[in-house]
Amino acid sequence: LGFSREFLEEKYDEILEFSELGEFIDVPIKNYSSGMRARLGFSIATVVEPEILILDEVLSVGDAKFRKKCEQKMFDHGVTVLFVSHSLAQVKRLCNKAILLEHGQLIAQGDIDDVSEIYERKLEE
Repeated sequence: LGFSREFLEEKYDEILEFSELGEFIDVPIKNYSSGMRARLGFSIATVVEPEILILDEVLSVGDAKFRKKCEQKMFDHGVTVLFVSHSLAQVKRLCNKAILLEHGQLIAQGDIDDVSEIYERKLEE
């Protein structure tokens, strides 16, 4: 993932604690469920304290308790989050601004309520 072995070893306990994978941390990743992979990936991505965090549907897997924990961590550290999702309810809960893309073209941008109205209308077409 571009991190040095030393860095990850230094952050290992923090990653393990946040991910809540416990004894499953030693299971080969190919045997992880999508939720377990998301837990580990989010834990590694946020341990580096990025300025910008890009999340593409990552919070759509896993249990509600872990999603809430992830959301709290994002907002506690003042990170700029680019959240990509088809879940309008989740976007409205997490975001105050939005952009709407269709086939790679910008359709709308601005306040979340205004853009979500456009998105909902497009769903009805």
